[in-house]
Amino acid sequence: MSHFSPVIVSREGYPIIGMKILTTIQATIEQSTIKRLEATFFKRSIEIQNRVGTSKILVQIYPANGYFGYHVPYTVILGYRVENLDTIPAGMVGYHIPAGEYAKITHVGSEEWITKTYEFIYRHWLPRKRRTGRTYDYEVWDRRYQPGQPHSEIDIFVPMQPNRSTVW
Repeated sequence: MSHFSPVIVSREGYPIIGMKILTTIQATIEQSTIKRLEATFFKRSIEIQNRVGTSKILVQIYPANGYFGYHVPYTVILGYRVENLDTIPAGMVGYHIPAGEYAKITHVGSEEWITKTYEFIYRHWLPRKRRTGRTYDYEVWDRRYQPGQPHSEIDIFVPMQPNRSTVW
């Protein structure tokens, strides 16, 4: 497992349509909840009418109170970028990823080690930059994503904002 150094990028917002679950880090590790979501989504993804591209988008929405840990529930949406949210298939959800400034980091290696990349960005890199993440982040699974392979790559985007105690 390794990762590239984060870079700050400006991203435009866009809508996605996909499937949603409520999970915890513990359930993701012990029960493979995200892997099961991916398998279910794969079967139903042909129902999404107005896809833009082939990259999957995995959005993670954390508790608004800022507390997040091993046993804390959070929402995961796995979907595709779409032109609009006009037609959402039954049992799926729409979500709009906001435009803004993001820290982009590429995780290299099996996704079983991706928590180390998240720990690096949230516990080390963002505090050194005097920034905090918001209550969500997202991953882009494009052609470089090869599940379980040591050369797999996943781009992670963490929205950035100044620390509340910092004057910008």
